[in-house]
Amino acid sequence: MVFLIISKIEVALRVRLVEALLIHGEPLVLQDSSIFKEKNCKTKKSSSKKIYLPITAENIEEQHRLVEESANYGKEGLIIREVLNAYPKHDDLNTIAMKIAVIDVTNSTHLSQYKSQLSLYDLAKVILDIPAFDVRLAAGDPELVNIIAKNVGAINMFSFASKYCTYHNVEVYHRDDYSIFDGIVKESLPNYVDGLSKHKLDVWRSEYNYVAFNECIGGLLDEYNIHIPFRRRKFDHFLWYANR
Repeated sequence: MVFLIISKIEVALRVRLVEALLIHGEPLVLQDSSIFKEKNCKTKKSSSKKIYLPITAENIEEQHRLVEESANYGKEGLIIREVLNAYPKHDDLNTIAMKIAVIDVTNSTHLSQYKSQLSLYDLAKVILDIPAFDVRLAAGDPELVNIIAKNVGAINMFSFASKYCTYHNVEVYHRDDYSIFDGIVKESLPNYVDGLSKHKLDVWRSEYNYVAFNECIGGLLDEYNIHIPFRRRKFDHFLWYANR
């Protein structure tokens, strides 16, 4: 049943790609990792007046479970998993374009808003031309997010790039090296981290400093002693589902 859905999606998307190779990305940027040496990414103390769901392994697992069992989000996650495992490699332009479209549609990144500045062909070609992309993706190379986010220089696509790398790293290679950046993360993450503001997150995004963002998430999880399997991916769900 799932593969039938995938086949239909693939046909529809490939037709869509041939007819209009115009889909665009959104931005995100980061700054250099010296921020962590300055201890600017600290756990938020309980004195904060904002009420938010506490970071515990139990709460993270529960929010992750709710996402997985959701009637809509859970099914979309299954489609992404099956599509990426059916087409894991990045050696064919049309296949890459299809995967871009699947992740865009299921994650509402609205790449089509930018089609006057960046075509789907351009974005797929950027990924296709990245040296040893699959090897680096399997190893969790954070620079891949920055490269995709910069694309051809037309528009910052940091959020989409973080999602593209995260999904492949988790679903294809069963690793947990990336964290997702989006609007909900920007709004909610400062509630958990001392010295972190939405402005600082915007700076990381505008400067394409994915390392700083990703290390901030890792440091936060370490601080709370969260060492569950796929802790980054589950924390993505925690931040998003509890604060959407």
